[in-house]
Amino acid sequence: MDKNEFFEKYHLSDSLLDKAGIYWEDLTSIYESYVGTLSELEYAAEYLSSMLMKAPKAHSVKFRIKEPEHLIEKIIRKKLHRPELYIDKLNYSQKVTDLIGARIIHLFKEEWDVIDDFIKSKWSLFEKPHANVRSGEPNAIIDAFEKRGCEIIPHDLGYQSVHYVIKLNSGKKDASILAEIQVRTIFEEAWSEIDHQMRYSTHTDSPAIQDYLRILNQLSCAADDMGSFLLRYRDTLKK
Repeated sequence: MDKNEFFEKYHLSDSLLDKAGIYWEDLTSIYESYVGTLSELEYAAEYLSSMLMKAPKAHSVKFRIKEPEHLIEKIIRKKLHRPELYIDKLNYSQKVTDLIGARIIHLFKEEWDVIDDFIKSKWSLFEKPHANVRSGEPNAIIDAFEKRGCEIIPHDLGYQSVHYVIKLNSGKKDASILAEIQVRTIFEEAWSEIDHQMRYSTHTDSPAIQDYLRILNQLSCAADDMGSFLLRYRDTLKK
């Protein structure tokens, strides 16, 4: 990992590292340690993905392993936000909990509860799950999340998804691999992917793009509501 290329790519500098209270040598040590675990993480991620495909109402499953450079960038950002946080090559895998990331996509908002049951029945949770909710979300939706033990996190940009951090068996005594699972509807997934590409990949602050992303979020929210209506209407017709 070349320091100058890394700094240029992620808009970082020595002064930011000083502000974060972390040395480049420590980051290099974490990087090399992490690269040595990638094959183990890949195996664990494939296992997790195959299990999640068995979840009731799962439409599709996606997974990824965090890129080594992205790990280092995230550690720097974490330290900038919380300089008192201590991260080294021995504990980084417990401080950065999404080295393995998986996503379950489902069709209707009402299907989340059975997926929630499935996840909790298969793995131990490392921490309390949290539900990102849109501003103005109906109280019934928020109550359903709270009753199932989720921490509610209002999201200004309209992002909605439930996040779990689970413990996977690593095959080593007294050791586990952490993985993050996100659960969201297919409409939430579509908006989130477009938003991420436009907002973060291009680092744009264009007011026009922000406005269109907001409109797209409203449309995805309306599509979710229409899906819920169709589900209820179908059940009514059956009766």
